[in-house]
Amino acid sequence: MPTQLIRNPVNPEQLALLQQVFNDTCAEHGIDKASPDGEALALILVNSLQKGSNEKERLESLAGTLIQER
Repeated sequence: MPTQLIRNPVNPEQLALLQQVFNDTCAEHGIDKASPDGEALALILVNSLQKGSNEKERLESLAGTLIQER
């Protein structure tokens, strides 16, 4: 039987946080939000938040690490 991942729904405050981190990261690193890199960043941020990473600093750190590794 496959393992089921538990993902929490995103509330409006968390959505605003995700949007801010995403916008700031894209602007700082010259990423087109609609590009494959932008879409991957958005997906990873949402998944991370749903798994419990709901602090701005943690999401920003994750985004920075992802950008450095691309």
